[in-house]
Amino acid sequence: VMLIISDGRFNKAKVRPWVQTAIARQQLPLLVIVDSTAEAAAAVGPSGGGSAAPSKSSKSRSVFDVKQVSYEGGKCTVTPYLQDFPFPYYVVVQDLQALPSILSDVLKQWFELMANA
Repeated sequence: VMLIISDGRFNKAKVRPWVQTAIARQQLPLLVIVDSTAEAAAAVGPSGGGSAAPSKSSKSRSVFDVKQVSYEGGKCTVTPYLQDFPFPYYVVVQDLQALPSILSDVLKQWFELMANA
């Protein structure tokens, strides 16, 4: 298992060959995306004197809300960022308090897969 912790925003075209190489070497690349923007916005809200609800601008920073634009044959296409994600296995963590539990679950599932293989 190769655990990679990131915010999930990177050049997918450059990462894709690295992921394919790892899989060819029988390594399991697992990306843990830390996507805590809604939680951070709620924490900032009360101190700024505003509402505790996340604002639209902070909510749009979530990896689930990110879009990518491509131009094929002169035509503009907008797709969700995660649609053609290069990692076959990834998990999105929106609550940082849950990160230790999620990591232990991931490792437990990996050991179960290896025991059954």
